[in-house]
Amino acid sequence: MNSFLEYWKEITLAIGGVFSFFAGRKSNLLTEKKQEIDTVDSMRTMYNNFIIDYNVQYENLTNRLNALEVRNAILTESAESWETKFKVLKKQHDALQLAFNKLKNKI
Repeated sequence: MNSFLEYWKEITLAIGGVFSFFAGRKSNLLTEKKQEIDTVDSMRTMYNNFIIDYNVQYENLTNRLNALEVRNAILTESAESWETKFKVLKKQHDALQLAFNKLKNKI
């Protein structure tokens, strides 16, 4: 018992050293976990920003496609109208050409 009291400072220092070792180890684990959490949070933020940018670009392209489809429909309708007018004029031209050729042959 006497020897225990003589070395109480050394024993306390040794126990404190062991305790500090495990506390430091736990602190390192907590630091690593915090770094992992920060990394995952950073990746999540980057992914969210990517999705937001992707959605904006997708919406812009969709709007542009819709505008082109409307324009294409208008041009197609216009082309069909001109084609119909051309067919009518072609019939009139053919009829006039036939009448002209008949008159020409009479002379």
